[in-house]
Amino acid sequence: MAKIKTGPKVKRKGGGIPAKSRAVDALAEQLRGSTAVIVTDYRGLKVGELQDLRKRLRPKNVEYHVVKNSLFTRAASKTERGGLASLLSGPTAVALGNIDEVELAKSMVDEARVLKALKILGAYIGGQAMSVDDVQSLAKLPSRAYLQGQIVGSLQAPLAQLTGLFQAPAQNLIHVLTARAQAQ
Repeated sequence: MAKIKTGPKVKRKGGGIPAKSRAVDALAEQLRGSTAVIVTDYRGLKVGELQDLRKRLRPKNVEYHVVKNSLFTRAASKTERGGLASLLSGPTAVALGNIDEVELAKSMVDEARVLKALKILGAYIGGQAMSVDDVQSLAKLPSRAYLQGQIVGSLQAPLAQLTGLFQAPAQNLIHVLTARAQAQ
């Protein structure tokens, strides 16, 4: 049976292989510029909700993109983040950010709490894939700046005590001399 031509050849909208290659390169560049990646399932979110989510994340230096799994897998393998492929299943969107990993996890967990349809599938932080439970526990940690402040405070406390210990005899001598001077 012969094929029947029904009309002129219609060009596809996708742009073909060059467009996909450019998309993979753009995703790879974004992956290189990010310290952490959180993978989410966006099924059930309306377009307006996705736009609002992006608007709320943008001031925190987080970009939220709906990605095609095959293209994102190629981009991840280009940036030596092949562990991301295990997290990609079904319709996925990724949150990329060059911010503190804890802050990224906190913001995405908070958004998932607000938007019930948004589900966190996992994350890729510090060169390893993390589960949903790991992301939840990471979101409960204090921020990096707070932890650094605690470390500095704990290092500073013994030094302050030591300084007080060395100043105490001189202060005691001054108090004794002033008390004696006032008594005379």
